[in-house]
Amino acid sequence: MTMRTTVPALLAALLLLAQVPAAATAPATAATASDPDEDEPEPKPDAPWSLSLATLVDQASTRGFSGELGRDLTPRTMLRVAADSTDYTSINEAGFKSQGFELGALHKFERFSIQGAIGRWQDTDIVTAKEVKLGGDFHYEPWSVGLRAGYRHSDFDDFTSTADVTLPDGTPVPAGTSSHCKLDNTAFGLVGRYAGSVWGGYATAMSYKYKDSKCSFPESGSGAEVRVDRETLLALSGGQLDRMSAVATRYIGREQTLLASSFDAGASWKHGELVVSLDYAHQKDYFVGASSNTYSATGTADLGDHAGIDCTLGLTRGAGVSSGGFVGFALRARF
Repeated sequence: MTMRTTVPALLAALLLLAQVPAAATAPATAATASDPDEDEPEPKPDAPWSLSLATLVDQASTRGFSGELGRDLTPRTMLRVAADSTDYTSINEAGFKSQGFELGALHKFERFSIQGAIGRWQDTDIVTAKEVKLGGDFHYEPWSVGLRAGYRHSDFDDFTSTADVTLPDGTPVPAGTSSHCKLDNTAFGLVGRYAGSVWGGYATAMSYKYKDSKCSFPESGSGAEVRVDRETLLALSGGQLDRMSAVATRYIGREQTLLASSFDAGASWKHGELVVSLDYAHQKDYFVGASSNTYSATGTADLGDHAGIDCTLGLTRGAGVSSGGFVGFALRARF
């Protein structure tokens, strides 16, 4: 599967489903044929556009910004585009940042919905990743359960090893050798959600499976690629991947990291125009296996005119992670 063939097929399939009229799935009986409402077009959304802007900052001065713009083509079909940026300067070398971009679509059937997204993100001077995400949910209100799947291709900037490295096939790589490496992985997960009129809750579990890296050594004059396991890749990187492990255990910017697994769960309570939610997140880094736990509380207030504001307070703790609190704000609107 390549990004070139997957991306157009994914978006085309979702948009095609949005154009299928409801009458096409109904039995062709005399009753339906005489129904005066059968050929009426689907009503247009009252406020078809949605906008979300959010920021997070923690005690170590890690700063994250994100924004999402959505468009309801019909009440059942939505498109969205999202972008985010995270500055890790305070916990890594100067200038280390992550930026991501994602384009997604969702279509709802009566009891089932499908979604897909394509994305690209980059960690400064380390890796550029491209990914495809797919998902499906079965709805039995107020409950829903679903599956998540994904594929990612990560292309690392050139590494320079700082020590002698021996490849799995026994080939020695002297210190100072330059290498170019690639890494592919898949993602699988489950999600469950309860959305009651007062109480709500959700849980999401994701697992990521990685193949051996493929590395080439341009200075050797050979373009052949060699399969490299995780430990050898770390050695070849000369410490570059340690920087990724340091940020993978932080809550801010977790979308632009290479994880081994993650788990999220939360509960919410609604009273009038106020919603209070408690959330928990656990994530484990792929390269060195470091993990972290994050606890947060969010208050959501309705500002009227299809607008709302969120305020979040949280704390991240974990082995090898500098424990620290963070605060975040988000503004949401429909128009």
